[in-house]
Amino acid sequence: MDYKEEQTQELEVLKSIYPDELEEIAEDEFRIILEPEEQDIDAPLTVALRIKFTPTYPESFPEISIERIKGELSDAEQDEFLNGLLKVVEGSLGMPIGFDLATSLKDMLTSYVVENKEKRRLEVEERLRREIEAEESKFQGTKVTVASFLEWKARFDQELFEKEEAARGSAAIRREETRKQKPTGEFKEENATSR
Repeated sequence: MDYKEEQTQELEVLKSIYPDELEEIAEDEFRIILEPEEQDIDAPLTVALRIKFTPTYPESFPEISIERIKGELSDAEQDEFLNGLLKVVEGSLGMPIGFDLATSLKDMLTSYVVENKEKRRLEVEERLRREIEAEESKFQGTKVTVASFLEWKARFDQELFEKEEAARGSAAIRREETRKQKPTGEFKEENATSR
């Protein structure tokens, strides 16, 4: 089996499928620039699938890696994509798999972007719901239950009683002061002698 010839043929097929996306790095190494089917305008994502043929490829696994070109993608997320690609490789030993790897990665990217968009949408909805609830709570009074009403009524009655007691006490003091100041009709001598 002529491995080099098979590798050259696969590379030519991939160039025809990805004329603008495939970039040759070396004789046995290339990368394909991939974007998800559904791109997120707020967080666009572009990656490169890098494939290096081993001397006995396709009878042995190629070396593959993922490079982030544009957008946010953590190392853990890149590793997750790479693990998904390794499963594709394991099931296709002995066959050309460049196209399968590229389409699998594109599918994984699309799922990733769709899930993240949905997650962000739900986070925005939740934040808006909390803001609306906080705003509405400004216009709501305290919810009244039988127990809370009876508690309030007892406090109100106590305050009313205390105010009435204070009012009676001050009224009694005013009456006493007024009584002391009223002329009684008694004649005091000091007033009489000064006349």
